Amino acid sequence: MTNKPGVLIVGAGPTGLTAAVELARRGFTPRIIDRDEKPTSLSKAVGISSHSLDVLEPSGVTERLLANGIRIYRAHFWFNGHQLGAFDFSGLPHRFNFLLSLPQSDTETIMVDILAGFGVAVEWRTLFVALERSGGEIHAALEGPAGQETAVCEFLFGADGVQSAVRKALAFNFEGYTHHRTWSIADAEIADWPYEPGAAHAFLHPNGDVGFIIPIGKDRFRAVSNTDNALARVPGNYRIVQVLRTDQFRIPIRQAPRYQDGNVFLGGDAAHVHSPVGARGMNLGIEDAASFARRLAANDLAGYTAERHPIGHQWIRLSETLLSAAQASNPLLTTFRNLAFGIVGHVHWLQRPMLERVAGLKE
Repeated sequence: MTNKPGVLIVGAGPTGLTAAVELARRGFTPRIIDRDEKPTSLSKAVGISSHSLDVLEPSGVTERLLANGIRIYRAHFWFNGHQLGAFDFSGLPHRFNFLLSLPQSDTETIMVDILAGFGVAVEWRTLFVALERSGGEIHAALEGPAGQETAVCEFLFGADGVQSAVRKALAFNFEGYTHHRTWSIADAEIADWPYEPGAAHAFLHPNGDVGFIIPIGKDRFRAVSNTDNALARVPGNYRIVQVLRTDQFRIPIRQAPRYQDGNVFLGGDAAHVHSPVGARGMNLGIEDAASFARRLAANDLAGYTAERHPIGHQWIRLSETLLSAAQASNPLLTTFRNLAFGIVGHVHWLQRPMLERVAGLKE
């Protein structure tokens, strides 16, 4: 609509796509660019929270996600071959009382398709280079298949990841640190799975090693570990049919000091990044983007940082606490942790506050 302010979104991952979809369904025609050639082909983030499903439902995205994803109702915790307990999402007082498991490649493809239905296409192979501001407008230097150009807009939303060019253009620090321990992931086809199907499982080891695995498709699983071989820390008599992908990484813990500067805004990994414990990374980005779109439509963007920054900070602190507990190797600490997990894992009202936070229902 011609009377809507012009918005440029940098980054077409789940955060940027959420911003674009949420604006488009409100009558805006945002411009969204990404340096890649197409949606990711990798599974990346796989857990979609209850609140994210709420956010994405009005646009039609949620219906498509539900049709393609796996509903995870329980997460089991194990130590030395013995089950400590299980966190049960099914007891949440919410119609989406589960964690939806779906590879990010599928999530992005669905969102790109829904966005196209609103008449907005992602401009692939287009880089954000720099920005200048003049007279209340943003002049963004871009470089795409047709060469260099200057895009003029009223608002810019940076959803371009950990190495955000938008954040760097604002000269914002990305304060924090990076864990020294090497983590690994593996996507694999597995047969003869010995544990509860359709559930997530976390295996804690006396030396502090952790193995986590979740189904992401038919006989297809994603394993994550704080070692260099994710599948090796998932015990059990199962058969690996095919390893589809492996990778290694270190966990950055960082947050921008604020998420906006004038009419330029940050969301998702461009604003905050933390450990994968709790499956909140992608979901926080979806929530950031939804907040930006809602506030823009309501002419209330001044409160964006005040709303979103504390939530990012709180989850960084909580995820670090959970990570420390999972990686505990001191016998006294592991005994206390296992006892706590055993109690909470069998009493739903004790686990409900944590489940609500993982589900995005309580911050």
